[in-house]
Amino acid sequence: MDKNVYILLLVIITTHTVTTECMVQHCLHKTKSFFSRTLLEKVDHKELSAESINKISIDNVNGPVTIKTGPQKLLVVKTITRAKKQTDLDNIEIAIDSNSNNHLAIATIYNGEKTAGSVEYELIVPASVNIALTITGNGDACIKDVHGIIDIVANDNITVTNAKKLISAQTLKKGSIHIINSSGPVEALSQQGNIIGENIAHSFTAHSTTGKVSVAYKKLPSTSSINLKTASGHIMLALPEETNAEIRGHTTHGFLLSELPITLRSFTTPLNKLAWSKFTKEVDGTIGSGEATIMVHSIKGNVKIVETKIT
Repeated sequence: MDKNVYILLLVIITTHTVTTECMVQHCLHKTKSFFSRTLLEKVDHKELSAESINKISIDNVNGPVTIKTGPQKLLVVKTITRAKKQTDLDNIEIAIDSNSNNHLAIATIYNGEKTAGSVEYELIVPASVNIALTITGNGDACIKDVHGIIDIVANDNITVTNAKKLISAQTLKKGSIHIINSSGPVEALSQQGNIIGENIAHSFTAHSTTGKVSVAYKKLPSTSSINLKTASGHIMLALPEETNAEIRGHTTHGFLLSELPITLRSFTTPLNKLAWSKFTKEVDGTIGSGEATIMVHSIKGNVKIVETKIT
């Protein structure tokens, strides 16, 4: 092919590609702008005294809730209400009640049966307060650095980081639960979502119907108890080498493995296929000298106990 013709074709192809990409980006920008224009927003910002408040309850319908900590004497509530119609935007109300003793109650109220929209909450609270949060519709819950008791019920994902007291977290649909750096006890319940615990330092109870359960300890206190159950999800439990616990585990249709040595309780059995099958599905024994208690159970999932990798 003639060199000049080749260069001409290359210029035409390059120009066409750049033009096409620009047209795509332009169309995407127009589409995004169109949807942005159709969604109305109302932003509200309130600062309240937190000196006498030791509990905050939030009842939201649709929309995420984020809570983090700030100055001990100040409580900040920011809300972003979104709706496609002005009438819907006007019919969504944020009710804040501080009349109860030491209790601040916040609720989303939909005035009108067909009102549609969402409210996003962003709160800055004192670290010591107790939190009770309910999201009945759609929306993730994220709480960080709160050292009081935390109680959450939602349909979507729940994330709690750096907690020091009891965490009770429940997802009712496909939401997952993620607990990070918890020094207090944890109670987690999910339907279809996974339950994950990272750097746990206290008792941990987790029940999931179809999701996986994965919990990791850097140190297991002697007074702690672990109870992990799934119907069809796998279970992964990471424990430090110096773990001392009584352990009982069972899986009906999966298999059970442990990287940590377990001293099995004595039992009498013939050495047949049934006995070998039992070894891969059931365990009753002791890790180290005992003390803490561990129970792991799955119907269809596998159960695996691994050694925590300290970095």
